[in-house]
Amino acid sequence: MRRRALAHGLYAVRLTISDSSAAAPLSVAVSDARAKLVTLKDKRAVLTTHAWSRDHAIVVRVRGQITGRPRLRLSLHRLDSRVLVVHKSVGGPGTYVVKVTISGTSTATNDVSLKIGKTTTDLVKVRRHAAATVTADIKATGSYGQPRSGHLHFDSVLTVRASGSRARPQMTVELAKVKTPAPAPAPTPASTAAVSSGTPVPTGVGGNWHLIFDDEFNGTSLNAADWSTGWFGSGITGGISGGSEPECYDPSHVVEGNDELELNFTQETESCAGTTLPYTSGMITTNGKFSFTYGMIEFKAWLPTASNGQVADWPDLWTDGQNWPTDGEIDVAEGLYGSVCAHYHGPTDNGQGIGAGGITGCPSGNFTGGWHTFAADWEPGIVTWYYDGQDIGCLETTGTACGATNSTIAGAPMYVILSLGSTNAYTITAPTSLRVAYVRVWQH
Repeated sequence: MRRRALAHGLYAVRLTISDSSAAAPLSVAVSDARAKLVTLKDKRAVLTTHAWSRDHAIVVRVRGQITGRPRLRLSLHRLDSRVLVVHKSVGGPGTYVVKVTISGTSTATNDVSLKIGKTTTDLVKVRRHAAATVTADIKATGSYGQPRSGHLHFDSVLTVRASGSRARPQMTVELAKVKTPAPAPAPTPASTAAVSSGTPVPTGVGGNWHLIFDDEFNGTSLNAADWSTGWFGSGITGGISGGSEPECYDPSHVVEGNDELELNFTQETESCAGTTLPYTSGMITTNGKFSFTYGMIEFKAWLPTASNGQVADWPDLWTDGQNWPTDGEIDVAEGLYGSVCAHYHGPTDNGQGIGAGGITGCPSGNFTGGWHTFAADWEPGIVTWYYDGQDIGCLETTGTACGATNSTIAGAPMYVILSLGSTNAYTITAPTSLRVAYVRVWQH
């Protein structure tokens, strides 16, 4: 579908798909924006986003197995070039904490007017390398098909709009549902079975464990029998999220020695995936060489650190299935906006990340400037995360032991990934490194 745009610029886009059905989510791409998965409910779906016009037009592409001839209705509203709009899905009623991080693109101060839903905040002053963070509480009420005036409702979208006095600002939005703390599940009784001397066991977690994978990175080069470099390819590869990442992944930036592995992120021009990018980094995966279904995975790592002491760039210690999001993804420790966070992505809500405990998944505490352990115990219907041996929260398919939020925990095999990237939405620190002392996996 192609709709003429009266002038080149940024547009608010609302796409309505109706009179059709689909057995699986549809892939919808608006102009040059990254495709999104959309699920039809009662033969209808609404997608709101913003996109730049291309050749004085907004182009919509819908892909998927569709039953019936769909009706597409496209509404456009041109935005001022100094305005940035971000949409976030709201999956159910309740109270949410919204965290908005705004940064500038020049050294001159940019006065930013921020509107979160229907709430307008005070002016925020930002400039390059001087970001500002604004938090707000919103309340979502109602149910499917029954919106209430003045409130968000099920399957609704929160719109955050930032308008700069000098230029269009950069902005990231995090949305987390506030939960009433639930009693922690009873700890697993410690095993009375003897453990042979020198056999590693999970940090701070009892039980009868059998070690099935262990790389202590005590060689002089990466063990090619267990690991491959890059993201779905050989040699120098592109990033996980396509154009939003400013780096290529180069095997030369994966270094093993001195009883540790280093993934090195540098400001070094590299060509990959048909483009040239200003940064280069490293990634390794066990895809095709090792996978597991259920068990405890633990990393001992020294996370990259920014000058303010927070986590730098986008390090991630994680597992992934072959069919995303159906087979699930466990982010054991992921650097997001300066914090280290634990999230699960699965078939619920088309892969939307849900934090440990059903909240942000980013525990308080200092996890930079030294070695720390990050672990996840993946069992049928539940994932529990541990940082330095302490339970930081869990997520389950059903029940309330982990909080009021549930997500379908998949049971398909997962492989292991270690990566250090960044995103154009972050303040980038280079050079820096993700250091890993070991990766271990146990099963009962």
